[in-house]
Amino acid sequence: MFKQSLLFHAVWINIFLFGLMGLTHTFAQEKAFTYNNFSLTLPEGWVKQDISKNPEKELIGSLKSQDIRGTSILVLCYKGKRYNYSSVRIVGLKTIASIFPRGQEMLKEGTEVKTEGGLTAVVELWRGAADASGKTVFLQAPMGIIETEACWILMLGFTPDATGSQLEEAFLKMIHSARYGPLGLESQDH
Repeated sequence: MFKQSLLFHAVWINIFLFGLMGLTHTFAQEKAFTYNNFSLTLPEGWVKQDISKNPEKELIGSLKSQDIRGTSILVLCYKGKRYNYSSVRIVGLKTIASIFPRGQEMLKEGTEVKTEGGLTAVVELWRGAADASGKTVFLQAPMGIIETEACWILMLGFTPDATGSQLEEAFLKMIHSARYGPLGLESQDH
């Protein structure tokens, strides 16, 4: 059901590696990420990245920290009756496994969080090893799954192991700020 092509994995690895190297184009600092009626408040130092050349339709956003080197968050949207919490979690776990081919471990089990907008989210924290420019690096990856009326939002963050707590803090702020509804949000502003 969730077979991913080699292209899919290559795209994720390239986005991740470009983020580590700081080669991604960023937009001017904005206070929110929005997609249709879904929104997140971005903590200070976070910006949206250009995803216009991405072939994966599920990817609706990419966020980058300007303050935490090599740190980014992917935001994906899964629509349709075939998706539920378990199926979206499997997609997230497969993505984490593809980025951490040298192994991964769960640092924090799933914790249910109620957002300021009344949505329910589940957040997990992972750590893994990956190859970057011929070296093995250890990274942390928070994963958040948010159920909205229109789709399931999957958020995957990546940062060097040493800055894991900083990303976790920013990630949780974004999750807590999640809202869904027509409260003056612009459609497709991502």
